[in-house]
Amino acid sequence: MAARPVDADVLIAGAGPAGCAAAIVCAAGGLRTVLADRAAGPRARPGEALHPGVESLLRRLVPEGFERVVGARHEGISVGWGRAPSFEPFGRDPDGPWRGFQVDRQGLDALLLERARGLGVDVRPSCRVLAPLLDGDAVVGAHTREAGQIRARTVIDATGSARWLGRALGVAPQVRSPRLLIQYGYAAGSCPTRDAAPAIVADGTGWTWTARVGATRYQWMRLDFVPVQRSRTWLPDEFARLTPQGTARAADVTWRLSPAAAGPGWFAVGDAAARLDPASSHGVLRALLSGWTAGCATAAALDGALDPREAAAMYQGWLHSGFEQDIARLAGMYAELGARGFG
Repeated sequence: MAARPVDADVLIAGAGPAGCAAAIVCAAGGLRTVLADRAAGPRARPGEALHPGVESLLRRLVPEGFERVVGARHEGISVGWGRAPSFEPFGRDPDGPWRGFQVDRQGLDALLLERARGLGVDVRPSCRVLAPLLDGDAVVGAHTREAGQIRARTVIDATGSARWLGRALGVAPQVRSPRLLIQYGYAAGSCPTRDAAPAIVADGTGWTWTARVGATRYQWMRLDFVPVQRSRTWLPDEFARLTPQGTARAADVTWRLSPAAAGPGWFAVGDAAARLDPASSHGVLRALLSGWTAGCATAAALDGALDPREAAAMYQGWLHSGFEQDIARLAGMYAELGARGFG
């Protein structure tokens, strides 16, 4: 494959955290990298809460500017999982308590994209991938609506729930939960009880997440085990005195795992490879790590340090192992609430 004419070493579809992380790693390794996304720019999306463990990885991906997108910091979470809420700290070390982040997701995505551009990534917004180019069983590029054919030595699918490449290759995901919808929205004002720490409160019907994400801005998320139709201006009780910002949105967060997350000439990262709902607590971290790991595997394969099939197998083994650990933990948490069908 290395001898055929190419337009890029790596073509990445999807410019969210997973795609940008892969692009940054590949470009930093000297690979000619194209990053295509069907949108014109970063979009608003849920997932503002970041665990303290994400900080070291983000510092490597974006050495400067991360502070610009941080709206609030917190030392733990108020957890009421089938019981009265109590504060659970993240932990501490000799330097002091660990602190999580509430970030502006649109701003974080823009920061990652800015870093990718700075490393020489050829970023192509409003560029929709259509179908993969195949050479036998190997993926060797893609057709795009706006730029025609783009031939590449490796293709990375970071298109999230769209699962562009997995769908095209006929890879059906394993569904590991009942159908789940997350509803989320924002409100403005002051809620002192939520300023010190976010909260997650759960019972047999589902869970509610509330958090301060800016000086006077708050976010809520609600997951019902049995879908409930709510008003588009619905707010949790503790936000009753706040003013809704916009209307509530919904996203499908049904658990799923792609049985094949890599193969000859391709990788799937982020939600395109595996997805859990936000109660897993580190969706953005998982996306960044998968992009980082796929980028490193790509660089090793293209440099000849690893056989491409071995690189794909190693990545898939790493991804599946971590996902199965996460799914076992979260399924156990839901079993405590009496929820069934998870895992």
